[in-house]
Amino acid sequence: MKINTSLQQSQKQLFAPAMQQSIEMLLLPLVELNMSIDQELQNNPLLEIDEEKLKSSQEHQKDELAALLAYSRHGRHFSPREHSADDEILEDKPIKMEVTLEEQLLQQLRMELSDPLEIKIGEFIIGSLDEDGYLKVTCEEIAQAAGTDDLVRVEYILKIIQNLEPAGIASRSLKECLLSQVKARCNGNSGLIRKIIEGHLDALGRKKYQDIARNSGASLDAVKEAAKAIAAFEPKPARNYRPIKASLYIKPDMFITKDDEGDFHILINNDGVPPLRVNAHYQKMLLKENLNREEKNFIREKLKNALYFMKSIEQRGRTIERITQYILEKQREFFEKGHMFLAPMSLKDIAQSIERNESTISRAIANKYVDTPQGLYPLKFFFSQGVSETENGAVASRSIKEEIKELVDAENKSEPLSDQTIQEYFKHKDICISRRTVSKYRQNLRILPSYLRKN
Repeated sequence: MKINTSLQQSQKQLFAPAMQQSIEMLLLPLVELNMSIDQELQNNPLLEIDEEKLKSSQEHQKDELAALLAYSRHGRHFSPREHSADDEILEDKPIKMEVTLEEQLLQQLRMELSDPLEIKIGEFIIGSLDEDGYLKVTCEEIAQAAGTDDLVRVEYILKIIQNLEPAGIASRSLKECLLSQVKARCNGNSGLIRKIIEGHLDALGRKKYQDIARNSGASLDAVKEAAKAIAAFEPKPARNYRPIKASLYIKPDMFITKDDEGDFHILINNDGVPPLRVNAHYQKMLLKENLNREEKNFIREKLKNALYFMKSIEQRGRTIERITQYILEKQREFFEKGHMFLAPMSLKDIAQSIERNESTISRAIANKYVDTPQGLYPLKFFFSQGVSETENGAVASRSIKEEIKELVDAENKSEPLSDQTIQEYFKHKDICISRRTVSKYRQNLRILPSYLRKN
């Protein structure tokens, strides 16, 4: 055996510290941004609050917000709460920083992959997961967003993510979610369980154990035992990895309001985001000749970090404002008339419009909320695929779901509407939608089939 040395060239995608910090700032909702600013003020002696600008900006923000909310919807005004003696007590308590499911998945993913394109595809998949942990976009859409036509590679990365914790994550259907948990949860009777999930899931939901036993060739007791095991599976893989929201206070990052002349206005909520500046005293210290190299390097490093931090906050605000402006222009009818007028919109549309990368848009809308005349919504709400073409153009899938929900809520419970009847209803409105799509949307809304809704 011989020991040799050799040179090897390789390309790696490395984020500069400024870019990495900018990405982190973009991901933060308003409450966490405030906490991040407080933390940075403690860690960096060169960073300080500009008290003069703070006073004027607070007055301006207060007056502007009050004026806009004067025209806001009735009963939903945001008013400052009364100050109480408990406030000081609450401020002294440490706030626990929760690691999101997406961050956990990204950490696991980067241990599995090293190729920049594959990581980009994985990030887009993870960023597209819904509240329950399901993937609602197709591999074709993921490939298009990542700028590749290699669907095999996308499927490969999706399989890697589906093998991460929690089990069942990034599944595209309930069946796929349950099947991914069979190996982890079952031992001896996994064959029967897999067979039931693959071919008899509907019958299992109706508890038709005898039909399953007859069609699968298994005994009734074995089927019941398998059904009991399947009942212990998690149908919503993200459920136990999301923060508890029972007492969650949502602070909107933006306000969209309508005045008495019918014009809409956007206000970025900067409540708790103070204007920052670099401490002049430390800047002057760099000019002193009696400072040693270590002290100068320390000040230079902190100065650079302070400038990066302030620039990241500024870029975050500009990006969110441009995204909100695009949403307002695209969804104007929604803000005026309600859910049924939600227009289809994709990440690609807005990325091209404001000249940003789709991954940047995905990060910017994550965990952000906007207060509108129609209610308080996450920014992700406005991104919905078009399902058909009518005389007025494409119809957003979310609008179709809302109308299906309203139809079912208003139906005669002794004669509930079938999927076929709902499909014909949309056909009369010149909306081309298949019965299978109606069934899929009904399941997404967690609405039982007509024969189970009948009283």
